Amino acid sequence: MNLSTALVALDLSPAEEPMTGCLGELLDWGVRKLVLAHVIRVGYVEGAGYGHEEEHAAWLERRAAPLREAGFEVAVRIRDSGDPAAELLQLAREEGAGLVVIGSRSHSLVHDLFLGSVAREVIRKASIPVLLERIEPTGEATEKRCRVVCRNKLQRVLVVTDLSPAAEAAVEAGAYLAGRSGGADLLAVLPEKELAADTGLRRKTLEALERYLARIRDAGGDGRAIVEAGDPAQSIARIADSAYSLLVVGKHGRNWIESMVIGSTAMAVSERARIPVLVVPGR
Repeated sequence: MNLSTALVALDLSPAEEPMTGCLGELLDWGVRKLVLAHVIRVGYVEGAGYGHEEEHAAWLERRAAPLREAGFEVAVRIRDSGDPAAELLQLAREEGAGLVVIGSRSHSLVHDLFLGSVAREVIRKASIPVLLERIEPTGEATEKRCRVVCRNKLQRVLVVTDLSPAAEAAVEAGAYLAGRSGGADLLAVLPEKELAADTGLRRKTLEALERYLARIRDAGGDGRAIVEAGDPAQSIARIADSAYSLLVVGKHGRNWIESMVIGSTAMAVSERARIPVLVVPGR
């Protein structure tokens, strides 16, 4: 993985401010350049930020200063577009970014459109990994009182795979991060009916996961294989929240993974998990 440059999508709301304080740990991911980006929505109804570009640039520059002191090269970019998600991804391509970082708010903050529909569109259309940072309300559930779930995301990584060829990229990302972290575990969730119909399925799945674990060990990490029976979304969120600091999922595995990640159902892992989620597109 080449994560030397990361594009950070910001909407300049009060909830975004604490998120920038979590970016320093991306140095441990191999990120050396950050592109702080804000897209002003234009169209039939102009976005609230239209005509305030200088003010927004100043806001971004204030957030860039401590990041430069931390050792990052930081660029600030402001665009306007009727399709913010497409504009962010175009900017990521122009900057040579290997990662997009965007906030993901809880359901209590559904009034914000940028971190709802735009975040999902970024995930759906992205051809590079997308890191969803959790932003949660504190105190009263208002936009002005938020905190980001800021922690050492590499402390313990959980990689979800359905063992399909398209999920290989997520395993590779997990191996890359495991070499820089305390390790990574691999999780496969199987429907109970499949396990009941094939008594050897759990054993075969564990064997396949063990082969994947060899990549993690080769990268310098450790880990274990986990096979869970039940509803995928519920199982993944429950296990991820129990002991992990980062969840890595593939975007183009079986349909249940793709649909959950892009938030097309209420069972979406990106909405259920209380920890950051790294969404990795398949090849």
